[in-house]
Amino acid sequence: MCLERAVHSVGFRSMVCSACGAEAALGARFCASCGQSLLILDDERRVVTVLFADIVGFTTLSEHLDPELVKNLVDRCFNRLAQDVTAFGGRVDKIIGDAMVALFGAPVAHEDDAERAVRAALRMQETVCAEVEAIGHDVEIRIAVNTGEVLVGAMGAAGSVTAMGDVVNTASRLQEAAGAGEVVVGPATYAATHRTIAYEARGLIAAKGRGEPVETWRAISPVLPPGYRARREGVHLVGRDHEMGILQHAVQTSITHQRALLVLLLGDVGLGKSRLSDEVASRAAADHRAVVREGRCVPYGEANVWWPVADALRGALGLEEGDDRERSLETLRQQVATTLAAGQDEADPAEVERTAEGLLAMMGYDPLVEGDAAAVRHHAARALSTYSEATARRRPLVLQISDLHFADDVVLHLIDDVFERIHHLPVVVLVTARSILLERWNPRPGRHNSLVFHLDPLDLEGTGQLLEALSGGPVAEEVTAAFHDRSGGNPFYVEELVALLDGPDAPSAPSRLTRAAAFPEALPDTLRGLVAARLDDLAPSVRSVLQDAAVLGS
Repeated sequence: MCLERAVHSVGFRSMVCSACGAEAALGARFCASCGQSLLILDDERRVVTVLFADIVGFTTLSEHLDPELVKNLVDRCFNRLAQDVTAFGGRVDKIIGDAMVALFGAPVAHEDDAERAVRAALRMQETVCAEVEAIGHDVEIRIAVNTGEVLVGAMGAAGSVTAMGDVVNTASRLQEAAGAGEVVVGPATYAATHRTIAYEARGLIAAKGRGEPVETWRAISPVLPPGYRARREGVHLVGRDHEMGILQHAVQTSITHQRALLVLLLGDVGLGKSRLSDEVASRAAADHRAVVREGRCVPYGEANVWWPVADALRGALGLEEGDDRERSLETLRQQVATTLAAGQDEADPAEVERTAEGLLAMMGYDPLVEGDAAAVRHHAARALSTYSEATARRRPLVLQISDLHFADDVVLHLIDDVFERIHHLPVVVLVTARSILLERWNPRPGRHNSLVFHLDPLDLEGTGQLLEALSGGPVAEEVTAAFHDRSGGNPFYVEELVALLDGPDAPSAPSRLTRAAAFPEALPDTLRGLVAARLDDLAPSVRSVLQDAAVLGS
């Protein structure tokens, strides 16, 4: 019996949207919620992060309030909490009484599902605090987050997709041990997120039904914005000499001939796009005294569509987080006037005002100009062009924008509009993105220089150089070959496999990999989640072929 017929005969099949995670009737071709094509979800082992939340004080409310009022209060609270879950890419699995179970990584995976779950949990605590003030009743929630392998599939009787396994049960036990208002995480979640979330050790918890106690931590707050990945310190860029040569020459040509340059660095997660962009920008600053500004597109949690540009300019403009509108506008006026006045006695007051107002809109404040979205976009593009032109006339300007595939279309159009105005200036824009960006945007041709660069994995020699840098010593050829084969030349995969042997915080002393080529068959959760996210990005037909072919081997 072929795989397809075998799965059919079991009857555990349900239709799930790969874009939003909504379930649909069996046989439906498109999602009723978002219109995307649907994939067939079979029973599947996945690394999933489970969020278990429980309302504290529900029983007390039930004793003193009318049942209908209690039901309405709980509904209101859970509706808000469910919005927090979905905002961070999760999916509410079930609500049982005063408890909620949410899944991150099923049915659609992201490379940072554990981090998304913890950030969602912290946001949920803020939401409950706001709800207490609104409803006037004292309620709190306790939340546990746990990561690991589960079986994801549809229950035969109910037909709904859910996750089953020890990870779910442990999340429930950790939630029972958490204090009111706390977010407690298990070991795998902590290991995946401790570089981006601040924690306080809680010690061992004797979870009911488990033979061994579970190490736990209390999540305090994020220490990095969404989408940022902490980089290993002291590891030099290796295996990219040819790429660096091409990019440095392109930057030098742009600055020497006073012609703007757009560089689009494309590649899969972990290939080192941002690392390469940083190196190019640093060389431009050292060799040409270029001013470097960096902005990053974030995958979630940011309402300002101009965020990557605002992120790049905020520091240069002297703006502080939390400044009100009037204070920010006054700061912008001063900074813009100083920049536009370079080389002349005084800047045109009208131009200063127009530019400051346009930049204010980019910073996330309501625009001062009247008109539709197109008029606001035009005004903002003009302001950014004017400010960039004035900056570049003093010194070459390098603007880095990371992860452009997450950007709103407004930002993509902005890049095209700005290049039309600054093509005659030494402005270099270094953009990193995944290749899927080209499915919805190609840079508009113009009088500026353009370079689209598809970054490839490291070759065997480059992998060996990276291993030596990570291990602090020479690495045997057979070890290099094993790591290159296992990682496919992806630098991030190599780093995670080294961490699997030595631990994520191992010192720079000679690594275990210098003494043995063998490492566990199982991939670390970080890589399993990343691979699952790449699989979920594929078209359903392509993914189906890949899953069937995996039965045959590599």
